[in-house]
Amino acid sequence: MIKDRILNKIKSIRHSYAHLPHYFFKRNSPESVYFYTFHKCASTLFSDYVLKNVTDLHNMDYALQLYTGKRNPEKKLNFRKNGFIYGPIRISAGVQGPEGETLVKPATEHDFIRDKVALFFIRDPRDILVSSYYSFGFTHDLSQVQTIREIQEEKRKGIREMTLDEYVVDAADHQIDFFRTLYDLSITCERSVILRYEDMINDFDGFAEQLRRYVAIDADAMQNIYQRSRPREAEDSTSHRRSGQVEGFRAKLEEGTIQAVNKKLANTLALFGYKA
Repeated sequence: MIKDRILNKIKSIRHSYAHLPHYFFKRNSPESVYFYTFHKCASTLFSDYVLKNVTDLHNMDYALQLYTGKRNPEKKLNFRKNGFIYGPIRISAGVQGPEGETLVKPATEHDFIRDKVALFFIRDPRDILVSSYYSFGFTHDLSQVQTIREIQEEKRKGIREMTLDEYVVDAADHQIDFFRTLYDLSITCERSVILRYEDMINDFDGFAEQLRRYVAIDADAMQNIYQRSRPREAEDSTSHRRSGQVEGFRAKLEEGTIQAVNKKLANTLALFGYKA
């Protein structure tokens, strides 16, 4: 009788928790990891596939939840010590609006990142600037969340009033700030690595070795990352992923614009190993 009651109790408990994901039950889940990057830096690839295929870590994409209105921006986010990979956290979202105030601002505090494990993913800022012009000005889907949509529409209107070259020169100062924030976080966080988009394209084996420094990804997933990350052979100006070519900015910008932007970004380019 007692045995039957115990068995029934166990079944009841199992049924109550059956909806919870598998990582909830792991007592020894790996320490949580934080993935930082920028807009137009293959962040969609990481959001849609890479972070979802990290072994034994569940991807928590707070930015997507805020963007789609599935999370209340006034509610404080919860970051657990084990079992999760948080991101993408796009530093380029700034600290304004729901994503900036709720996610980026607290996650870019030095005291927050100091004792964490972090991956930082960057791309040549000149390619980011070119891609941002086409994406934010013309092709990027608008959020259904009113406050976010209003910010997007205002930004889009301003971009469409400029040529590509005008925008790139004007927006270069913002890239300097974003890269400086990322660099400061990377040196504050002792257990971190800076990954580059260009290495993912041109030296995938080296990139994979660096990526696996703090996270585990199996061979099949790595092969899929390789396939999904290959640049387009021909540019598609109507697509969210327009090209993906390394140093594509050299074919899109006037020579005078490149010189002006190189001058502005000189310290940033040198710091992260990009040639003028």
